[in-house]
Amino acid sequence: MAYSTAVETTIAIVFYCLCSGGMLLVNKLAVHHVPLPAFVTACQFSSCAAFVYCGKLCGFLVADDFEWAKAKYYLIYVLSFSIGTYTNMKVLSMANVETVIVFRSCTPLAVAIFDYIFYNRAAPSVRSCLSLLLITSGAVGYIMTDREFQVNGWAAYYWVLIWWCVLVFQLTYGKFLVTGVPIASLWTPVLYTNAFSLAPALTFCLLADELNDDRLRRIELDSTALFWLAFSCFIGTSISYAGFWCQSLVSATTYTVVGVMNKMLTVTANVLIWDKHASSSGIGALCLCLAGGSLYQQSPLRSSLPGSDGKGGDSVPLKQNEYDVDDRDEVEGSEGVRSPAGSRF
Repeated sequence: MAYSTAVETTIAIVFYCLCSGGMLLVNKLAVHHVPLPAFVTACQFSSCAAFVYCGKLCGFLVADDFEWAKAKYYLIYVLSFSIGTYTNMKVLSMANVETVIVFRSCTPLAVAIFDYIFYNRAAPSVRSCLSLLLITSGAVGYIMTDREFQVNGWAAYYWVLIWWCVLVFQLTYGKFLVTGVPIASLWTPVLYTNAFSLAPALTFCLLADELNDDRLRRIELDSTALFWLAFSCFIGTSISYAGFWCQSLVSATTYTVVGVMNKMLTVTANVLIWDKHASSSGIGALCLCLAGGSLYQQSPLRSSLPGSDGKGGDSVPLKQNEYDVDDRDEVEGSEGVRSPAGSRF
């Protein structure tokens, strides 16, 4: 049981990281050949929703029907996602990529608190506290060397702080969607989120005037452009499923740390390709953040700790199942999951 759970968790983590890393590259190529970013995003949402719904109708995928009792929770998630997308674009227009990544590196600090409050997780261990301290220290070190901060002070971080708060909510609330709402399978959140995200994407498309006839005529939709557009839709479907799969297997904090670690690919690409990146001191502080993330250990459920009465302390209204998949082995007396997501971050 422990081995099979560890294997599943490892596969989910690797799959999610590959999709996340690949999404950046494929999106760049897709937007290069089809310079309509909002339209490309709308295509990804619509194709994913259509794939899942057709799969449901054909019987090879299991997903819930559109029921308001369940759908209302996903509307909240999509609203936060739309706000997060807008604020992220504002941040990228005012700051460098490292600024975004460092602030994202600080999200485990807040998510760990919400993990304890809402999801019955134990407080972080000494090692995990040290890792979070390193992440914070690296972030502070980066801010002190960042050119934007030196010139404009905290005003330069107005939008990034808003984006950070929205992101923390998304990462915490996403765990609730796969554990607190009864669903037939993980294809249900994939269907709901992509279908509901289509309306905001089309709104952005109209606001950016991307469907203007003159603009559309200047675009050459040759076989190469269609290939990268279709491939971006495929990757979009894959990352939608991979993200919810990971969240169902690990804690919200661990999922957050996995996302932070995966951003190392973005940092490497940014330093090698673009001119607008941080100083050597800033890159060093960024590496300190990511090194701290690598030390993180997932906190067990309070109900699985020695001497627990099994009730897990406070009531947990957002929790559907008593144990996460990765914690069942600890309850059954094994050494616990030793996969990257289970207990070694």
